Parts: sequence; structure tokens; C-alpha cells
Amino acid sequence: LVSVLSGATPADSGRITLDGNDITAATPASRTRLGLGVVPEDRHRDAMIADMSLAENLFLGRLGRFRRFGLLDKRAMGRAAQAELERFDVRAAGPWVRMGSLSGGNQQKVVLARELSTENLRCLVAAQPTRGLDIGAVDFVLTRLRRAAADGCGVLVVSSEVPELLALCDRVFVAYRGALTGPVSTADPAAAQQISELMMGVAG
Repeated sequence: LVSVLSGATPADSGRITLDGNDITAATPASRTRLGLGVVPEDRHRDAMIADMSLAENLFLGRLGRFRRFGLLDKRAMGRAAQAELERFDVRAAGPWVRMGSLSGGNQQKVVLARELSTENLRCLVAAQPTRGLDIGAVDFVLTRLRRAAADGCGVLVVSSEVPELLALCDRVFVAYRGALTGPVSTADPAAAQQISELMMGVAG
């Protein structure tokens, strides 16, 4: 589902719309321009380039904003990257260190910073956003996702962690054998039980 929403995999059927725009056949770059941010499940494979710097990873696909007379203004890019690193509490020696040298939590913060900084952000799709992170990084990521939702961005969280879903979401759908079941309101005291039953296929 996340792969189809991001544009990495073509949809076999149906339509995907974002803020009234049909993006079913749109390229990933076009989706980004229309305000879609994506935090992939596998950040090492799909969300970052380990041998590139933090600055380059932060502005992947947006390097044009730092071009002057056909050249890349690395000083301006470094300043902008440093501001983002501070805003998202990324612990690093500077914007030009290798992305691969950071801890998993700090790598995820960089990915989150890039996607939440998407121009005209309308929707953020976050897949397993806290997997493999320490407690401090988990709390930071969840706080930022809640803040994005409070600011009016649609946030779609894909997770197998029921407590995480209950902490973040208003409604939960469960994907079971190729179909979506639900929704379950997380305001319902029995939500955890209902979600678990849907995950096991014993409720519909």
C-alpha cells in the first residue's frame, strides 16, 4: 500500500487522489510537488543514501533551490541544513558528515525532517516510523507526527504496533488478506481488542 501511495509501484486498479488531484499515474516527484511526504518502512533501502552527507540527504530532489549561476551554493545549503538539524534535534558534528555515520534514531530524524519540510505538505505517509529506535527517538518521532496532524496535515501511519496506533491515530483500519477492515475508533475503550481481532481475522 505504501509503495503504491508513494508512486514506487503502479496501482493495479482504483484511483488515488490528494487534495482533489488524481495522482494515480503521477511520478513520485509529482506527488512530492503536490504535497505528499513519505517516510518509508526501510530507511536504509528507500529513504536515504548512506554515503552522502546529511545536507544532501535533507535536500534530495530539492537541490535546485541552492543553485546559483549553474553552480551549487554549498554554503547556503549547509546553513539551511544546519537549521533543520537543530530544529529536529539531530545529534551530528555538522551538515556535511556522512548519513551512514549517524545512529538509527538520528537517521530517522533526518528523514522525518526532509519529509515534514515538503513544500505545501498535505499528507504524510509514515510506515513503521519508530521501528528499531530507542525510547527517546520514539517519543520525538511520535511528537512530530502528532504536531503535523494538529497543523492540518493528513497523517497516515502504517504500523504493526497496536500501542503505537492507539497513541497516534483517530481511526484504525486493518489490512487482512488483501482487504481493509474497520475502521476502529481509538476513542473506544475496547479499541485494542477490536484491532487485535481484525488482525487475526476473527472480526469484520
